[in-house]
Amino acid sequence: MPKEAPLNSGALLETVPVGPRQRVSEMQVKLHRWAVADPGRRFDDLFNLVHDPATLIVAFDRVAGNRGAGTPGVDGLTAADVEETLGVPGFLDDLRARLKAGAFRPLPVREKTIPKPGGSGKVRRLGIPTIADRVVQAALKLVLEPIFEADFKPVSYGFRPKRRAQDAIAEIHLYGTCGYRWVLDADIAACFDEIDHVALMDRVRRRIKDKRVLALVKAFLKSGLLNELGELQDTYTGTPQGGILSPLLANIALSGLDEHLHRAWESGGELSTEYRRGRRRAKGLPSWRLVRYADDFVVLVHGTRQDTEALREEVV
Repeated sequence: MPKEAPLNSGALLETVPVGPRQRVSEMQVKLHRWAVADPGRRFDDLFNLVHDPATLIVAFDRVAGNRGAGTPGVDGLTAADVEETLGVPGFLDDLRARLKAGAFRPLPVREKTIPKPGGSGKVRRLGIPTIADRVVQAALKLVLEPIFEADFKPVSYGFRPKRRAQDAIAEIHLYGTCGYRWVLDADIAACFDEIDHVALMDRVRRRIKDKRVLALVKAFLKSGLLNELGELQDTYTGTPQGGILSPLLANIALSGLDEHLHRAWESGGELSTEYRRGRRRAKGLPSWRLVRYADDFVVLVHGTRQDTEALREEVV
């Protein structure tokens, strides 16, 4: 059973006259260090970190600096409107007060469809949250990401700090020069639309005990969608593309795939040493590597086509 671990947030955000970015950075470093040191730790008392003034300031800066800052949600407000009309300090003070009082409720996301690249004629459905909801999502991400980064496997590259698509491509090229000649190239159909909320929240609870944080995450999942016809739809599955928290939640959900295929490479696993891999090859058994970028992934196989097809059946 995971150990219960109350978190002394007062020790993290001491009243030291440092800038918000430094305070948030120090908080993230400590959360990550504690998560790495104790893989079974469940974190409590994180909600105070989410609505801490420093966290909200950094969160708003990130929202305002995003390319979509000028795209409004269902309330019609952009980041510029907040800055020029409402004023950022007052906006964040009100948001923090609502969070602390338990009165914050996310609004439905606004649906926007854009064509997928490549001229296929297919479209990607985005869900655009309000600026206030984006700030709270960004604050949640600042607190949750360093914890879950401690658990994510090195095989995933999408939407993770200091990891790029170029890194994933370089890894694939490297494996290709090491005998991994068969490649299963796949993606997860409608991944962001179809993520099961119950399974996702179960994985979130493995690390997070704070009921207020869990309730916030669930509220965003269930916030609903206002489609382009002006119709309000409930969201029973998925996490909307366009939400700041969505890539992290998708990685948490998809980490089950990473864990399954990477387990053999971990200490004691059947592929963990060159000696063990050599013995498998001598018996005509395959080895494999996974490289995942968000909902796209490849499995590279050192073996035969039949081995690759068998792995495909296992993954599907």
